[in-house]
Amino acid sequence: MTSPLLLSLLLAGAPPPPVIQDGDRVVFLGDSITVLHTWTRLVEVAVRLRNPDWKLTFVNAGVGGNTVADALERLEVDVLAHSPTVVFVNFGMNDASFPEGTADWAFEKNIVTLFERLEAAKVRRIVWLDTTPYDTSVGSGNAFNRRRVARIAELLEFAKKTAEERKVVLVPVNDAITRAITAWKAAKRAENLIPDRIHPGVTLHGVMAAEVLAAMGFPTGPASAQASLAEGLVKVTGRDGGVSWDTEGPLRLDLAGTPGPLPFVLPLSDAKALDSKPLVSLGSFVFSMKGLPAKRRFVVKAGTLEVGKFSGAQLANGIELMGTAPVRTAPGPERADVSICESATGNPWANDVSCVFNVLFGKDQLRITMRHEKTRGLPDTVPGYLERLTTLQAEWLDALEADDQRRISALLARPHELVLEPEPARDGG
Repeated sequence: MTSPLLLSLLLAGAPPPPVIQDGDRVVFLGDSITVLHTWTRLVEVAVRLRNPDWKLTFVNAGVGGNTVADALERLEVDVLAHSPTVVFVNFGMNDASFPEGTADWAFEKNIVTLFERLEAAKVRRIVWLDTTPYDTSVGSGNAFNRRRVARIAELLEFAKKTAEERKVVLVPVNDAITRAITAWKAAKRAENLIPDRIHPGVTLHGVMAAEVLAAMGFPTGPASAQASLAEGLVKVTGRDGGVSWDTEGPLRLDLAGTPGPLPFVLPLSDAKALDSKPLVSLGSFVFSMKGLPAKRRFVVKAGTLEVGKFSGAQLANGIELMGTAPVRTAPGPERADVSICESATGNPWANDVSCVFNVLFGKDQLRITMRHEKTRGLPDTVPGYLERLTTLQAEWLDALEADDQRRISALLARPHELVLEPEPARDGG
């Protein structure tokens, strides 16, 4: 479905606006790969960190083992009841396992019906992630799974054709994951990226999230900050005022408010082994400073974490601030540790991503306990009981979304310090 504004922009050759906008209500609809709450939460982390003032709602409506036929049966209560403006759709792994002629096998018919119902409900944008691959890199598996692989190939071709016809945003996650696995093995990395051949591991969820963000028009270029030193004053491009500095003592620049990087699941050195340009680009933060003595060397720190030692010439050309940033570890089934949100140590931009991911982990766990199937055993003898409970849950979660927005805004307002400590000057330096 294409809006009149989007159509006019396309005809004029202008890039379309990003899929997610201020005020949107976003639903992720899928199977177990969606209900893992990993690629979906990373997408939410990115959007919220870059747009902390936006009022947004994100709902994960994934259910393990589901096909598109299952999604159609629960569409009203799990999706449309939230009045979504944007819906992400990812199915096919389970659909491809059913025998031909069954209702669940009929992916092509069911997905078109799903899109038609979403369009009829005035969903503004649909984002379609094509079917993720069944990993055959460790062997082709049995006859059942060989048929599944062949069926997935059919679904991929259908997705290309149908997304173009229906003007649906298509995210080629199958190709991105396949490239990542091939590149990872070529780099002789030991980690199995799809441990059970079906469910991408955390690393590949980072690849998926980066590809989704790129496809939906989210800025995926490296974060950057440019500074210059002239007449004893350091100015950062786009900021008022400046900081006095004689290049003898340490320089402390607060870059709070500068759009930061989004390091998802791996340090940059490992992310580069996945052949995913958006994943690497999103996790990068390039800082440059002109006006320094070319041969003078400086110790650079992001927060309290040392980045390295660089000459004035290197700083003028730009240096990477995230090369030593710690990797974010995904929380397990236990309650997510949000102490990172109060931390003033380490790389502040890596801390931001870890903090927001863990804050959203708590929200997602609460939503899981409130899913509609959890209320099936409630007594229906009291008129309006279920309706009042549903209203209470909606109010509770809306308040939680607003609280998360406040916390993220406060997080980004905290100092994000970059420190330059000059080494002792050398003769002719």
